[in-house]
Amino acid sequence: MIPLWLWIRVEEQGKRRLALPVPLFLAWLLLAALLLLFLPLVLLAALLSWPWGWGKALLQTYFHIFVLIGSLSGLKIDVSGRKDGKLTRIIVQ
Repeated sequence: MIPLWLWIRVEEQGKRRLALPVPLFLAWLLLAALLLLFLPLVLLAALLSWPWGWGKALLQTYFHIFVLIGSLSGLKIDVSGRKDGKLTRIIVQ
């Protein structure tokens, strides 16, 4: 399942936490429209480049874009600042 929300959380010692939700489903709608728009061009390019061996790789690359997007769910990135003790978490849900 594709992630629908991106949470950016900033925490500092002794201060309030800041949480910013970013709606990714809007970006996925735009990306899906672009991928559908480019699908005929990718298929044509794969068909024309098949004799030289590039067609299969092109189609696999196009397929792996969907696999990459689906694999983003549950991704967590923690970034810590050394000097001021600030912790930034990026969570894709």
